[in-house]
Amino acid sequence: VQRLEIAVAPGQMQLGDNERAQLASFANDYLRYGHGPLALETPSGGANSESASVIAADARRALSDAGVSYAAIAGSTRDAGGETLPILVSFSRFEAQAPDCAPLYEQDIGHQSNNQPWESFGCATNFNLAAMVEDPADLLHPRDMTARDSGRRDTVMDHYRAGEQTHAERSNDERVAISNAVQ
Repeated sequence: VQRLEIAVAPGQMQLGDNERAQLASFANDYLRYGHGPLALETPSGGANSESASVIAADARRALSDAGVSYAAIAGSTRDAGGETLPILVSFSRFEAQAPDCAPLYEQDIGHQSNNQPWESFGCATNFNLAAMVEDPADLLHPRDMTARDSGRRDTVMDHYRAGEQTHAERSNDERVAISNAVQ
């Protein structure tokens, strides 16, 4: 879970520039890595509850202006118990966890009489995969794609049917030839 706390002073009636920048950055992270709703939790029943509700509405607008769908923002309240609590903004984010690989020098990989792989077999591969994966949800299902360009597809098919080349013309700089030195 990735969280952002927005401090709200009693009497504060708008977000500051710093908070707006933090929300824009947080919204960018949500759009890139977020899964599920973006939760906006406002304290109620505290010394700053009136200000917090105004700031929460301003924060929702700032998140929406940063590209987060208004419907993706789930607003809720929590009991402040008379205290001055911050507004909490959070979302679920998947992270690949790299395994702890046992060092090979601690293992006797030369003698495996039970015909089983040694303790850390494949561990380096899993470690490297965890380091390379930007969003582990990509391993569970593909990301949404933009619609195909039907106009371009029609053009390519028309060229194909006419027996013409279907790709763009290449310049001389893009052509590859084997050097005379190696022939």
